[in-house]
Order: sequence, then C-alpha cells, then structure tokens
Amino acid sequence: MKLHKILIVAFAAFAMFSCVPAPLIFGGAAGGAVYTTTNDTITDVFTMPKERAFEALIGILNSENAQITLSSIADGKIEARTSTSVVYITIVPFNADSIKITFSAKKHVELIPDKDTAVRIYRLFIKETIK
Repeated sequence: MKLHKILIVAFAAFAMFSCVPAPLIFGGAAGGAVYTTTNDTITDVFTMPKERAFEALIGILNSENAQITLSSIADGKIEARTSTSVVYITIVPFNADSIKITFSAKKHVELIPDKDTAVRIYRLFIKETIK
C-alpha cells in the first residue's frame, strides 16, 4: 500500500513538471511565489539601541536621495523609494542588548527582488555604525 502511494505521487510530479514549466505552476497561483525562491533579504543582529540604528538608517537613505514613504520608530519600520527600487527595513528587539535589522529591496514594480540595493544599504549601515 505504501509503494502504491509513492508511485502515485511520483507519477503526479512527473506529469506536472514534464508538461508545464515549473515557474508557471508556482507563479500561476500567486504573484508572490517568486519570493520563496529568490533571496532578496539580509538580516543581521546589532548591539546598539534601536533609536541609534533608526537615525543612522534615515541618514543613509537621505544621503542616497531616497524618498522616505514610511518611518515609524515605534513599529521599527522604514520604507523608502530610491531611483530604482523600494527599500524595506525593519528593526525589532532581539534580546536585552541587541536588535535585529532586516533589509529588503524590490524593483519599482515591487515584484522583482533587488538584492544589490539591499546589500548596498546594509554595507552603508555597517560603515556608518562602525565609526
């Protein structure tokens, strides 16, 4: 009986992937299916107050000529539009001394991940906070 179930699952998988390209199957159900297969997020833990990180990130985004569309220190969220992307940053407490910051960026269509922008903002943050 167990072998019977395995054969059915194997046949279904073969039939599904041999007739229709896999991206169409995954992308057809929901537009967000691309995010599960593409890494566009950087998360790191820093030992500093949330307020210091927030101020540094606002300064970095301003220096990048980004238009800040959301900035809430209470919620720990920053959203900004650069000339090519939308940047999402979240700051949450990690433990008593540390915070966890997540950097993410999408192209203006907000469907295509933009890891280069996320990495650039992350590196600028590291340089700014090491000073």
